[in-house]
Amino acid sequence: MAFFLFLSLGIFVCFAVNRKDGQALRISCDGQTVVNVPLSQIRLRHTAKADDWAVRYCLILYQEEGVSCEWYEADFDLTSMVPEGRRFNLLAVSGTQVWMEAADCRDQICVHHIPIADGGESIICLPHKLAVEIVAGADEASADGMARAEKAEETARNERRRGYEKDG
Repeated sequence: MAFFLFLSLGIFVCFAVNRKDGQALRISCDGQTVVNVPLSQIRLRHTAKADDWAVRYCLILYQEEGVSCEWYEADFDLTSMVPEGRRFNLLAVSGTQVWMEAADCRDQICVHHIPIADGGESIICLPHKLAVEIVAGADEASADGMARAEKAEETARNERRRGYEKDG
């Protein structure tokens, strides 16, 4: 029993030491990055006190031509900002935490998700195909980032090929 206790303690310490600090907030929809911004740029202090953080909101709207993301400094009237029938997610950032404030999806799992604060954590909204992740600055060179870059190159090649087929 003591062996398993020490083993679990060692694993916990290993994960705690090797955990990446979150440095950027990445919002992607259907595999395409919508926003990739350093957390230091979106965190605002309310007052000079170290623990008093203001909340910033990101309103994510889904349109025919794509996804848009608008940042707001203060609480606002969501009903006046979202056109009737438009799908949306409302993301909130304060201090070291990021959470989904509201969404129009049916299941509301993303809204009930606990706030994320560390690198590698994410909030997923499956109905909207939305992923909100805290990533470390070096994460862009990871295997996942390279796979996304290769996919983007392949899509560009296919678009050029379609252009040649239309011209010919």
